Amino acid sequence: SVADTSADLARFAVEYPYGDVLSRPGLDLRLRQLCIISMLLADGSAQPQLKFHVAGFLNAGGEPKALIELMFISVALLGFPPTVNAIGLIRAVFAERKLALEPIEPSDGDGSTRRQVGLETLDRLTGGDVKAYFDGFAAGSPDLAQLSIEFAFGEMLARDGLDQKAKLLAIISMLAASGNRAAELRLHLAGALAHGVTREEII
Repeated sequence: SVADTSADLARFAVEYPYGDVLSRPGLDLRLRQLCIISMLLADGSAQPQLKFHVAGFLNAGGEPKALIELMFISVALLGFPPTVNAIGLIRAVFAERKLALEPIEPSDGDGSTRRQVGLETLDRLTGGDVKAYFDGFAAGSPDLAQLSIEFAFGEMLARDGLDQKAKLLAIISMLAASGNRAAELRLHLAGALAHGVTREEII
Protein backbone atom coordinates (compact mmCIF):
# COMPACT_ATOMS: atom_id res chain seq x y z
CA SER A 1 0.00 0.00 0.00
CA VAL A 2 2.92 2.36 0.62
CA ALA A 3 4.38 1.42 -2.75
CA ASP A 4 1.13 2.49 -4.43
CA THR A 5 2.01 6.02 -3.35
CA SER A 6 5.79 5.84 -3.65
CA ALA A 7 7.98 2.89 -4.56
CA ASP A 8 10.98 4.66 -3.05
CA LEU A 9 9.20 5.23 0.26
CA ALA A 10 8.26 1.54 0.44
CA ARG A 11 11.85 0.58 -0.34
CA PHE A 12 13.21 2.91 2.34
CA ALA A 13 10.74 1.45 4.86
CA VAL A 14 12.38 -1.94 4.32
CA GLU A 15 16.00 -0.93 3.80
CA TYR A 16 16.41 1.50 6.70
CA PRO A 17 14.52 0.07 9.72
CA TYR A 18 14.94 -3.59 8.75
CA GLY A 19 18.09 -3.63 6.66
CA ASP A 20 20.11 -1.12 8.69
CA VAL A 21 18.66 -1.15 12.23
CA LEU A 22 16.81 -4.36 13.07
CA SER A 23 19.50 -6.51 11.46
CA ARG A 24 22.25 -5.11 13.72
CA PRO A 25 23.99 -7.37 16.22
CA GLY A 26 23.84 -6.57 19.92
CA LEU A 27 20.28 -7.56 20.81
CA ASP A 28 18.46 -10.73 19.86
CA LEU A 29 15.43 -10.14 17.65
CA ARG A 30 12.91 -11.06 20.35
CA LEU A 31 14.29 -8.44 22.73
CA ARG A 32 14.58 -5.89 19.94
CA GLN A 33 10.90 -6.41 19.07
CA LEU A 34 9.96 -5.94 22.74
CA CYS A 35 11.77 -2.58 22.70
CA ILE A 36 9.96 -1.56 19.51
CA ILE A 37 6.60 -2.44 21.07
CA SER A 38 7.58 -0.37 24.12
CA MET A 39 8.38 2.64 21.92
CA LEU A 40 5.14 2.30 19.95
CA LEU A 41 3.18 2.14 23.22
CA ALA A 42 4.78 5.44 24.19
CA ASP A 43 3.91 6.91 20.80
CA GLY A 44 0.25 6.13 21.42
CA SER A 45 -0.94 6.78 17.87
CA ALA A 46 0.71 4.03 15.84
CA GLN A 47 -1.82 1.25 16.37
CA PRO A 48 -1.31 -0.56 13.02
CA GLN A 49 2.46 -0.59 13.56
CA LEU A 50 1.99 -1.74 17.15
CA LYS A 51 -0.13 -4.68 16.02
CA PHE A 52 2.42 -5.50 13.32
CA HIS A 53 5.27 -5.64 15.84
CA VAL A 54 3.27 -7.57 18.42
CA ALA A 55 2.94 -10.23 15.72
CA GLY A 56 6.64 -9.82 14.95
CA PHE A 57 7.54 -10.42 18.59
CA LEU A 58 5.59 -13.70 18.53
CA ASN A 59 7.20 -14.63 15.17
CA ALA A 60 10.62 -14.11 16.75
CA GLY A 61 9.83 -16.62 19.50
CA GLY A 62 8.53 -14.20 22.13
CA GLU A 63 6.20 -15.60 24.77
CA PRO A 64 2.60 -14.32 24.78
CA LYS A 65 2.82 -13.88 28.56
CA ALA A 66 5.71 -11.42 28.11
CA LEU A 67 3.37 -9.10 26.19
CA ILE A 68 0.93 -9.12 29.10
CA GLU A 69 3.72 -8.40 31.56
CA LEU A 70 4.82 -5.50 29.37
CA MET A 71 1.39 -3.97 29.95
CA PHE A 72 2.15 -3.59 33.65
CA ILE A 73 5.29 -1.62 32.78
CA SER A 74 3.21 0.47 30.37
CA VAL A 75 0.71 1.34 33.11
CA ALA A 76 3.52 2.42 35.44
CA LEU A 77 5.29 4.62 32.89
CA LEU A 78 2.65 5.66 30.35
CA GLY A 79 -0.65 5.38 32.18
CA PHE A 80 -3.86 3.48 31.61
CA PRO A 81 -5.23 4.84 28.28
CA PRO A 82 -2.43 3.63 25.94
CA THR A 83 -2.16 0.39 27.92
CA VAL A 84 -5.87 -0.42 27.76
CA ASN A 85 -5.88 0.32 24.02
CA ALA A 86 -2.91 -2.01 23.54
CA ILE A 87 -4.53 -4.83 25.52
CA GLY A 88 -7.41 -4.88 23.06
CA LEU A 89 -4.95 -5.01 20.19
CA ILE A 90 -2.96 -7.84 21.80
CA ARG A 91 -6.15 -9.80 22.38
CA ALA A 92 -6.96 -9.40 18.67
CA VAL A 93 -3.54 -10.78 17.66
CA PHE A 94 -3.96 -13.70 20.06
CA ALA A 95 -7.42 -14.43 18.62
CA GLU A 96 -6.12 -14.34 15.05
CA ARG A 97 -3.42 -16.83 16.00
CA LYS A 98 -5.76 -18.92 18.15
CA LEU A 99 -3.48 -18.42 21.15
CA ALA A 100 -5.04 -19.07 24.53
CA LEU A 101 -5.15 -15.93 26.65
CA GLU A 102 -4.31 -17.02 30.17
CA PRO A 103 -5.33 -14.33 32.66
CA ILE A 104 -2.64 -13.21 35.09
CA GLU A 105 -3.41 -14.37 38.60
CA PRO A 106 -4.38 -11.45 40.84
CA SER A 107 -2.08 -10.46 43.66
CA ASP A 108 -2.98 -11.88 47.05
CA GLY A 109 -1.19 -9.15 49.03
CA ASP A 110 -3.04 -6.62 51.15
CA GLY A 111 -0.86 -3.68 50.07
CA SER A 112 0.80 -3.25 53.43
CA THR A 113 4.30 -3.89 52.03
CA ARG A 114 3.97 -1.73 48.90
CA ARG A 115 6.28 1.02 50.09
CA GLN A 116 9.05 -1.38 51.12
CA VAL A 117 8.71 -3.36 47.90
CA GLY A 118 8.72 -0.08 45.96
CA LEU A 119 11.97 1.05 47.57
CA GLU A 120 13.59 -2.33 46.86
CA THR A 121 12.44 -2.19 43.23
CA LEU A 122 13.80 1.34 42.90
CA ASP A 123 17.16 0.00 43.98
CA ARG A 124 17.00 -2.79 41.36
CA LEU A 125 15.90 -0.62 38.44
CA THR A 126 17.42 2.82 38.89
CA GLY A 127 20.74 4.47 39.69
CA GLY A 128 22.10 7.91 40.43
CA ASP A 129 20.53 10.44 42.76
CA VAL A 130 17.13 8.82 43.19
CA LYS A 131 16.46 10.71 46.42
CA ALA A 132 16.82 14.10 44.73
CA TYR A 133 14.45 12.99 41.97
CA PHE A 134 11.71 11.97 44.39
CA ASP A 135 12.35 14.94 46.67
CA GLY A 136 11.51 17.09 43.65
CA PHE A 137 8.18 15.28 43.37
CA ALA A 138 7.53 15.55 47.10
CA ALA A 139 8.18 19.30 47.12
CA GLY A 140 5.18 19.80 44.87
CA SER A 141 3.05 16.87 46.01
CA PRO A 142 4.05 14.41 48.72
CA ASP A 143 1.11 12.21 47.73
CA LEU A 144 2.34 11.98 44.14
CA ALA A 145 5.81 10.93 45.28
CA GLN A 146 4.31 8.31 47.57
CA LEU A 147 2.03 6.96 44.86
CA SER A 148 4.91 6.77 42.42
CA ILE A 149 6.95 4.65 44.83
CA GLU A 150 4.09 2.49 46.08
CA PHE A 151 2.06 2.01 42.90
CA ALA A 152 4.56 2.26 40.04
CA PHE A 153 7.52 0.63 41.78
CA GLY A 154 5.76 -1.30 44.54
CA GLU A 155 3.18 -2.93 42.28
CA MET A 156 3.68 -2.59 38.53
CA LEU A 157 7.47 -2.61 38.21
CA ALA A 158 8.06 -5.07 41.06
CA ARG A 159 6.61 -7.97 39.09
CA ASP A 160 8.94 -10.75 37.97
CA GLY A 161 7.16 -11.82 34.76
CA LEU A 162 9.94 -10.34 32.60
CA ASP A 163 13.63 -10.94 33.16
CA GLN A 164 15.64 -8.00 34.47
CA LYS A 165 17.33 -7.09 31.18
CA ALA A 166 14.09 -7.12 29.20
CA LYS A 167 12.37 -4.99 31.84
CA LEU A 168 15.18 -2.44 31.97
CA LEU A 169 15.38 -2.11 28.18
CA ALA A 170 11.60 -1.84 27.87
CA ILE A 171 11.58 0.97 30.45
CA ILE A 172 14.39 2.82 28.67
CA SER A 173 12.61 2.43 25.32
CA MET A 174 9.33 3.82 26.67
CA LEU A 175 11.01 6.77 28.35
CA ALA A 176 13.21 7.57 25.35
CA ALA A 177 10.23 7.48 22.98
CA SER A 178 8.18 9.69 25.32
CA GLY A 179 10.64 12.47 24.56
CA ASN A 180 10.20 14.63 27.66
CA ARG A 181 11.34 12.37 30.49
CA ALA A 182 15.06 13.19 30.67
CA ALA A 183 15.44 12.98 34.45
CA GLU A 184 13.61 9.68 34.71
CA LEU A 185 15.43 8.29 31.69
CA ARG A 186 18.77 9.22 33.24
CA LEU A 187 17.91 7.29 36.43
CA HIS A 188 16.91 4.20 34.48
CA LEU A 189 19.94 4.34 32.18
CA ALA A 190 22.16 4.46 35.26
CA GLY A 191 20.19 1.58 36.76
CA ALA A 192 20.51 -0.52 33.61
CA LEU A 193 24.28 0.01 33.45
CA ALA A 194 24.58 -0.83 37.15
CA HIS A 195 22.57 -4.02 36.79
CA GLY A 196 24.18 -5.82 33.89
CA VAL A 197 22.90 -4.13 30.73
CA THR A 198 25.82 -3.13 28.56
CA ARG A 199 26.39 0.20 26.86
CA GLU A 200 26.29 -1.63 23.51
CA GLU A 201 22.90 -3.18 24.28
CA ILE A 202 21.47 0.22 25.19
CA ILE A 203 22.81 1.74 21.97
